Amino acid sequence: MFDFSSRFLPVLCALAVCASAAVDQCKPIGWATRSGRSSTAFEVTGGGNAAPITVKTFDDLQKYAKDSSPRVIYIDGTLGNGWSGTSGSRLNITASNKTIIGLKPGTLLKAPIHITNKASNIIVRNIVIQGPGSNADQAWDNLTIEGEAKNIWIDHCEFWDGQDGNADVVKGADNVTFTWCIFGYKKKSTHNLSNLIGSSDNEPVSEGKLNVTYMFNWWKAANQRKPRCRYGNVHVVNNLLTGDASITNGTDVLGISAGHMCTVRTERNVFINENNPIYTGNANGTGVNEVIDNIFTNCTGNTKGTGSSFTPPYDYTGFMLQASEVEAAVKAGAGANLESPTACDAMPPVSSSSAIPVSSSSVEKKAEKAYQAEKGTINGGVIESSNIGFNGEGYVNFDKGGDFTIPVKVDAAGLYKFDIDFSNGSGESRSLTIGVGESREEQAFEATVGWTTWETVSVNLNLAAGENTVKFATLDGKDGPNIDQFGVSLVKALDAAPDTSKKDSSVADSTKSDSTASDKPKHDSTEADTTKPYSIPTLSGVALPQTVFSVSIYGVNGKLVHKLRNVPQATLRNTRELSRGLRAGIYLVQASAPGISKKFFIAVK
Repeated sequence: MFDFSSRFLPVLCALAVCASAAVDQCKPIGWATRSGRSSTAFEVTGGGNAAPITVKTFDDLQKYAKDSSPRVIYIDGTLGNGWSGTSGSRLNITASNKTIIGLKPGTLLKAPIHITNKASNIIVRNIVIQGPGSNADQAWDNLTIEGEAKNIWIDHCEFWDGQDGNADVVKGADNVTFTWCIFGYKKKSTHNLSNLIGSSDNEPVSEGKLNVTYMFNWWKAANQRKPRCRYGNVHVVNNLLTGDASITNGTDVLGISAGHMCTVRTERNVFINENNPIYTGNANGTGVNEVIDNIFTNCTGNTKGTGSSFTPPYDYTGFMLQASEVEAAVKAGAGANLESPTACDAMPPVSSSSAIPVSSSSVEKKAEKAYQAEKGTINGGVIESSNIGFNGEGYVNFDKGGDFTIPVKVDAAGLYKFDIDFSNGSGESRSLTIGVGESREEQAFEATVGWTTWETVSVNLNLAAGENTVKFATLDGKDGPNIDQFGVSLVKALDAAPDTSKKDSSVADSTKSDSTASDKPKHDSTEADTTKPYSIPTLSGVALPQTVFSVSIYGVNGKLVHKLRNVPQATLRNTRELSRGLRAGIYLVQASAPGISKKFFIAVK
């Protein structure tokens, strides 16, 4: 174990908490970036490059939100006087090209937001709206987007205890994306109905519209409407939905509901303690909900989808998480937690003379190796290219029980080291058997930060001179990691058979003591030195050289914030040096050297 200073605590955390590394949170995604239901791109910029205006009164906020000029507005402090029913403060955004951002984490707006009047190109971020509690009086929602407003991005906001709803999109609105938001309830009520898309089955202005994306959001203790939709093509992907019996007991709890003429793509979400996570009672013969690779934990009621949905006309697969990664990532990143108006995620990169600048969407790519897995013969698996960071044309994704073979040619018989690049975003270790013929080794592939994080593991195999058919196979019908490529290097050539026809006096009698050998301690490759952190392991009797490490440090959102090269082993114990310049928070440290890969979490106080 590492010797942490008093500034640090060891943190036990799932590796999936860092799985969102590939998404650039400075940029909008989803339906907000499209024109109507087409693939034509729309650039959501809000106020663009307009000089930021910091407002400290609700009147100033309202003035700039309604005027005709592009505006970037920073909210400083708690603004608004609250509301009840349809009386009190309400922020009306009725003009286009506006960016409205809370200046600090948890910026509270004591007024609901109303985006209408065909306003377009709107960004709202880093704001908390705490409603007065729900009721059935058709009162103001915490957020209402209507009146044919379009191309709207709502990011890192929190909507609690809305009167009628938390965040509704209705009456001809279109091209809306919610990311990293929380929709929740703290107060018990029979009307905790969170997100409505389309307010009536008789809403002609909404036909072909109401296209909404929800990604990386968290629904907490909502009774229903998570979301409930009409008319739109709605993409619900990589979200977390959690029930709370203390809030929802005594009410009908329903999950995602596709209603009149609505098509939903429910993809890689996590449902925990939910009832009827997929509700089909509002379909009326025209609602469709395709359910793809979700996780249902301690849920009751229906989890099955109906029909086929749509193919989103925007990119998202390059940064979409596996369902197993969603819970940790959303819990770490969702909410009004941005440190400043220009921050893009909950833990921005630090400035450090030793850090290597890396864009928020970058993935470290390994050097290309001699053998590409996709060139092999696959029996039970597919070649994929959706998870970035691989080399060659793609990588092998095993089916359960699958395998692939690939020819490996060497000049001399001997023991060879295979350095295999893999990813395993499943959250748990997966194993393969690797070898030639009946001579095979079982190798564990530990969980990586995500499916776009490629690590290297080494295994030693005996190869004959010439061509060898090497087989990579899953165990007992189980899943395997994704395999990208591998390199092969000679560890030890096979010794030629000794000539026993002649006596060689230079060969020592093994039954006698050799004083020259016994005077020197021999390295025992089977015993690791446990008195020092990260003692260098051995590979089949050949000691690895003492070497330097490459160190990468990631925030909880998966973003690379610090990178060091040529770090001596001794420095790995010096956590003060490793964390120099880091903000308080949780970090994943990855240290790698040839044949070695170490991961651990730390908390900086």
